[in-house]
Amino acid sequence: MQNFKNARRWKDTRAAAEYIGCSKSLLDSDRVTGLHKIPFCRLGKKILYDTEDLDRYLESRKVQWDGAA
Repeated sequence: MQNFKNARRWKDTRAAAEYIGCSKSLLDSDRVTGLHKIPFCRLGKKILYDTEDLDRYLESRKVQWDGAA
């Protein structure tokens, strides 16, 4: 059961991009530039993203709106 939970936790680049609503190319370029500083794990040629890190990235991009124009 633990392995199944971990399998759902880790996403490849395509799935990670879909998860956070961006393009795959944004994640590809971010690994080179580090502009967005989205953590990833490299296992040989395989790149994986932890959904917990993706959630933290989304939270950090949240914009507070007070209703004033």
